[in-house]
Amino acid sequence: MLTPMKAIRAKCLDCCCDSRSEVRLCSIEKCPLHPYRMGHRPKGYNNPESEAECENEQIAPQLNEKKALI
Repeated sequence: MLTPMKAIRAKCLDCCCDSRSEVRLCSIEKCPLHPYRMGHRPKGYNNPESEAECENEQIAPQLNEKKALI
C-alpha cells in the first residue's frame, strides 16, 4: 500500500513519463500536487492537526482553572 506522499510522487512520475528529472523541472504550478511532487511535504508546511493539538494544549489549563472556580 502506498502512503499519500508516495502516491503523489507516483502520479507525478506517471505524468512525466517516469522521468525523475522532468518531475523536478515541472512547470505546471497550477497543479494541486506541484508542491508535493518531490515525494515530501514542502518547507513551511503546517499540519492542521498539529495546530489543533497545540491550541488544545494551550487552552486546556485555562479551561481547567475556570471549571475549578465553578
